[in-house]
Amino acid sequence: LFAAIEVLQEATAGQSAPAGAKFAFLANNLSPFWTAAQIGVARASSELGVPIAFQAPTASDLLSQQLSMLETFVNDGYTGVVFSAIDREAPASIIERAVDQGTIILNMDSDATGSDRAMYIGMSDYDAGRAAAEAALEIIGEGKVVGLVGFATAQNAQDRIAGVNDVFEGTNMELVEVMLDDVKPEVALSNAQTAIQKYGDELAGFITFYSYDGPAACQAIKQAGLVGDVKLIAFDAEPETQTCMEEGVVQAMIGQRVYFYGYLSGYVMHAMSIVGVEETMALLDPYLDELGEEGKIRLNTGVDVIKAESLDQYKAYLDSIGIASQ
Repeated sequence: LFAAIEVLQEATAGQSAPAGAKFAFLANNLSPFWTAAQIGVARASSELGVPIAFQAPTASDLLSQQLSMLETFVNDGYTGVVFSAIDREAPASIIERAVDQGTIILNMDSDATGSDRAMYIGMSDYDAGRAAAEAALEIIGEGKVVGLVGFATAQNAQDRIAGVNDVFEGTNMELVEVMLDDVKPEVALSNAQTAIQKYGDELAGFITFYSYDGPAACQAIKQAGLVGDVKLIAFDAEPETQTCMEEGVVQAMIGQRVYFYGYLSGYVMHAMSIVGVEETMALLDPYLDELGEEGKIRLNTGVDVIKAESLDQYKAYLDSIGIASQ
């Protein structure tokens, strides 16, 4: 990932973004998950000398507010916008209008699949789902597992769940239910408590698909006195999730490189504003992979599987890039 940034730095050396250039990074909610990305955005902005606004929806209807914010960035003539799509289809018309007027549009974390966005920056969520399921098979072995997730409409959620189900097919493990919480940690906690009551001794574990879901399931397991009996495979490595692993409640974390969502996005938008979208894509070709029928447009940031025995090593990596979690 640093090598990809070096390629962009070399291609734009001595050149500046167009006069008045401004970029935006739009998350899908406010949670500690995004702290690492915000640090990456700030560093890219400082190194490139261009403003990059970091924003996230906070209203009760996150999707409606995110679409409104995206439209405002386009109407205000931002040079480029990168965002995590709450709904993979809903932003398509806004993206089309933005691209028609010359605004650079990228997705990261959760894709607006099939739209006119130039690139997707993020891990393969399907592969990450498979990694979570494989960890569950290794650690839990058999039984019923409940999933916790924020948005049913988001590409990242759908692909992660599909990856889990595909690995579980034909095994003695089953993802019996995925409970939605609309990115509300208090609802995630209630869902985890409900799952423990509903499935009782049949519940072998949780797979939590969004960052705050891991701490919620961890709390529910501890409250129920089921540490060690109900296992937990958690996406992301928020500080609370790391603590839950140290306490023996979380057995595996599926980490994505959130820092690079911010840092890479800044550099990609900057390069596209100078040398153009097509030339930037050509420069990054060695680092891109296929995204279905859409071709080679994903800059795959990779997946980290962290277990108790590798937690110290993972923390050392985080320290090396100056972040506490991601």
